[in-house]
Amino acid sequence: MTSVIQAQFALMVEQLEKLLSQPVPEKRLVRVELPLPVIHLLGFLAAQDCCEKAFWRDREGDHAIATLGYSWSETLSCRQDLACALTNAHKLLSHLPEHGSSHCLCYLSFADDECSIWPAFGYGMVILPLLELVQTREGMVLGVNLRSDNALAYRSSIRKALGIIAALNYSQQLPEADFTFQLAGYQPDANVWNQLVGKARQAFASGVLDKVVLSRATCLKLEGHLSPFSLLYPWQQANPHSYQFLFQRQGQTFFGCSPERLVKRLENIISTEALAGTIVRGQNPLEDAQLESLLMSDGKNIHENRLVLDDICHRLQPLCQSLEADRSHSIVKLRHIQHLRYQIRGVLNHDVCDQQLLDVLHPTPAVGGAPREEAFSFIAANEPYARGLYAGVCGIVGIQKSDFSVAIRSARLADNLMLYSGAGIVEDSVADEEWSELDNKIATVLDILDRQQTGDIAVLSGQAGQRVDSKHNFAALS
Repeated sequence: MTSVIQAQFALMVEQLEKLLSQPVPEKRLVRVELPLPVIHLLGFLAAQDCCEKAFWRDREGDHAIATLGYSWSETLSCRQDLACALTNAHKLLSHLPEHGSSHCLCYLSFADDECSIWPAFGYGMVILPLLELVQTREGMVLGVNLRSDNALAYRSSIRKALGIIAALNYSQQLPEADFTFQLAGYQPDANVWNQLVGKARQAFASGVLDKVVLSRATCLKLEGHLSPFSLLYPWQQANPHSYQFLFQRQGQTFFGCSPERLVKRLENIISTEALAGTIVRGQNPLEDAQLESLLMSDGKNIHENRLVLDDICHRLQPLCQSLEADRSHSIVKLRHIQHLRYQIRGVLNHDVCDQQLLDVLHPTPAVGGAPREEAFSFIAANEPYARGLYAGVCGIVGIQKSDFSVAIRSARLADNLMLYSGAGIVEDSVADEEWSELDNKIATVLDILDRQQTGDIAVLSGQAGQRVDSKHNFAALS
């Protein structure tokens, strides 16, 4: 199989080298495509030394993109930059005859004030891959996107793509685990968390807020080498109906496995959801069903979910010819927790664009709160760390299709590993119970890390509701 893959890349080299001797096309973007055998995208990316790597996969498993190098990108400093960047992305993609199958990737921070942004990533970025491997239900394609604004840019793109291909390692093996970790602390810690929940309850009593989502960063000190690709793969295997995303910049990696869709657009048809309200999974099918029934009828969680549903519908209504939501909530089951969900569908008005959808939806009350601006202000004034890309947006932007996930169940790898989780606080919330919810939301990734650290290759064994064993004495710092 490796020889077939190498042969296709060699054929791509031949085509690119021919283009170097031909006139510069009139269009601003040229795409060269070849079919590839299906390969392990995360393993392939992990083997490469290229510093511009990204990965995205939809939660249905219909579309995955692994990228090496950028043909074009725009770094965003604030929310106001988004409209121009998405307009430029659409203009570029419109030059391709088969633009329906070509996409840019993007990520956005939770908020754009300076104290909320991670310097390595800025507010966000929109990326047109240079070299990409795209997997769909129809198979896998190797594509190269060449900017052709002028002769210099065009030939520079070709040479950059040739350089990436020349340096490829054709391994598809994920790196073996070679690390240990221990808990280094929380931001906020349990005492501060209790104070924040108390402040939120005061805001509810005064009528300032209906809901606010408070979050926590769990810092794990690492010794050795942890590959984000080797963590992301079993993470998604544990929660298969989730988005996967990974972006690298300035020596840091932001990655995750999110169950939550912000919005998906197929031409003018959109789908989104209200995902809020949480309970753990059971240790066996009977307990799991009992917990599901409890969640389905729990007043606090139903109220939290309805706040999200009502806000999303209110914001989308002006953009839609028609809009409908499920008549009742349903359950989404993940490895360690389960959520309440309402699904929402709509038909957009003529000329509504992706930027407008992101403006009205991001961030939803599921990760911010309600009312939006008041919740934003509360979070900015009280959370003791920068959320950065956590609870932001990761997705793909296209002419015919765009698909954006909410960047929850996510992590940031630099010198240490930061795991992020949040809990929706409403009037009836109890601080200790919400702290436990934060633990439950990172339980899957902690379980994987424990098993990789101890060399247990059966990473995914055990019951669906199995809790993480606290061999690192995580409770000691809570």
